[in-house]
Amino acid sequence: MTPLSYIELKLCQAQAKIFEASIAKAHYSSPIFIRRFTYSSIAKSFDEKVFLYRSDSIEDIFNILDEEFGESQYGEIKYSPDQMFWIGYIYRCICIKYNLSSKSVYKLFNAKEIIKYYNIFHTFDIVDAAERMMESINYDNSSNQEKAYKVAKRLFYTEKLKDLLGKKVKVSIDRPIGYEHNGIIYPLNHGYIKEIKAPDNKYQDAYVLGIDKPVKNFEGKVVAIINRKNDIEDKLVVCEENKDYSKEEIKKAVNFQEKYFKSKIILANHQTNQ
Repeated sequence: MTPLSYIELKLCQAQAKIFEASIAKAHYSSPIFIRRFTYSSIAKSFDEKVFLYRSDSIEDIFNILDEEFGESQYGEIKYSPDQMFWIGYIYRCICIKYNLSSKSVYKLFNAKEIIKYYNIFHTFDIVDAAERMMESINYDNSSNQEKAYKVAKRLFYTEKLKDLLGKKVKVSIDRPIGYEHNGIIYPLNHGYIKEIKAPDNKYQDAYVLGIDKPVKNFEGKVVAIINRKNDIEDKLVVCEENKDYSKEEIKKAVNFQEKYFKSKIILANHQTNQ
């Protein structure tokens, strides 16, 4: 998917700043603000790409919201400024890239669900995050030919990874044991394999099992593939050459992260418990 244009970036940034300002300006909860905004005339002006030509101040915007929906002090849940900035940004990015209205995007990712996606994708490139989110709900507005190509490409990628089962690889660790990311403490080493490119054009990710201390590099065999159904990339599972793991053992080890995805575990043919 192509990057955002200059004007599209400005629209995303403007909406993100309004969402961020809601922490101080809105006297109601963040979920209520998100719902109100996406159904407002302000959001419609973003949809029509005319907001940048308006002269409304931040105060004006929140006064307009109060006029349209009434003043309120309902709800206590407040997301953080960083969370709200990202939510405003990603909503607008999805609207732009998929030619959808604010209301439509809200129906796909409501206020209570969107915060879960922040925890997973807020460190991603924003367009990449938007694409992955839409794939996670199996949204596809492409032509039949494009759909067939995407399916074929995804199958080819997974089949290519299957050729690695039982083979040795070198993993560069970027998230060692104890690494904290979005409040999640990594209980195992996680890294990437430089020799393999994933569909997102980045290095192939891999979990390392059986090592109980942080390491910088690891060489071992590929014991399994975590075939994600709602992501464009699978994960490899690597361990020491003299070890094997069952599906249940692997699932338990990687659940701290994989619980956010729909997936199945593919083992090497010689392994048991398939």
